[in-house]
Amino acid sequence: MTENITCTCAHWQTHRMALAELLSEAPFPYCPWCGQQLAAESQRDESLLAKYRQRIVEMFFTTDTWGMPDLPNMLLAARPVADYRQLTGDALGTLDLMLTFVETGTRFTTQYGDIDEPFYEGLELMLDDFRDLLLANPHLYEEGDLSLRLPRLARDAGWMGWGYGDYVTEQVSGIMRHFGDV
Repeated sequence: MTENITCTCAHWQTHRMALAELLSEAPFPYCPWCGQQLAAESQRDESLLAKYRQRIVEMFFTTDTWGMPDLPNMLLAARPVADYRQLTGDALGTLDLMLTFVETGTRFTTQYGDIDEPFYEGLELMLDDFRDLLLANPHLYEEGDLSLRLPRLARDAGWMGWGYGDYVTEQVSGIMRHFGDV
């Protein structure tokens, strides 16, 4: 039962094993460190996750009044990830949304051409957060389709500028090496 109840905060990840016995006896609905509601992975709401995925895509692919694409506001585009994480505490869903964010930003660049450095830095920061959360929850690597999506991301980003393609390839290779997938 303990494995199914999660929070995404760093304190939870550090002290999860110490709480195992307490949680098995009387699970409590909130993380004692950050106050975030704990989520049982079996209670994941796929329709809610799909709505948050769609919000991320919409934030990247907005258009102005003339129908021309706007440069995405990276803070607004990342907001659905933070909102979902805070609302549900679902680590796998959060990982899914983080990867969706990076994949969508990569697709935006493929479709509209090279963007500026701050754009790529925003994608890199989200990929860093993804890596950190995944390494804190290694049991989630094989769940969902994360292990299949990472190589595709590295392939799609490999040619991009500002060092972004190299960074993505390096990070994805490191994650896959960590999990013995190379």
